[in-house]
Amino acid sequence: MQRTKPVIVECMKRLNPNSVLDLGCGKCKFSKLFIDRGINVTAVDKENTIESKDNLIFVQKDIRDFEFKKEFDLVIGTGILHFLKRDETHQMIKKIKENTISNGFNFFICISNEERYNDEIHFYPNKEELNKLYSDWEIIQNELCLSKKHGEEMHQHKMIIFLAQKV
Repeated sequence: MQRTKPVIVECMKRLNPNSVLDLGCGKCKFSKLFIDRGINVTAVDKENTIESKDNLIFVQKDIRDFEFKKEFDLVIGTGILHFLKRDETHQMIKKIKENTISNGFNFFICISNEERYNDEIHFYPNKEELNKLYSDWEIIQNELCLSKKHGEEMHQHKMIIFLAQKV
C-alpha cells in the first residue's frame, strides 16, 4: 500500500485556486501552500489554532456550524469526516459541494472503513462510498494509502486520499 505523502503532493500540484476553504484546519498544514502563495484562505476550526492575517481569515467554529457565505475554488477537509455522524457527513458534503464553484475541487483525507469496519454511527467511508457521493463530479484521485507512523505506539492508519472536480 502506498504512503499518503506522495499522493497528497501529487494532488496539491494540480491545484491553482483563487480561494480556499480549509475545514478543520488545525494549524493549516494543508492550506499553508496556498497561504504562502498569497491565495485567500478561510480556515475553520473549533479550537483557536491560528490567527487571521493578510490573506488568511480564521473562523473559530465547529465545522457543522460554519455558514457558507460564498463559493470556493477549493475545499479541503483533512481528518475531519470521521468525527461526524454518518448523516451529518452526508449533509456536510452536500453543503461543501453546493459551495464549490464550477470546475472547483474538493480534497479530503479520510480514515477508511478498514479502520472501523462496523462503525455505523460515524463516517468511515470506503472508496466506493466516496465515489457514490461524488457521482456527479469528476473523480481525480481516490486512493487507499497508509499514513506515516505516529503517536506513542507508532501506529498507522489506512487513509483515503480523495480529490474531485465539479463539472
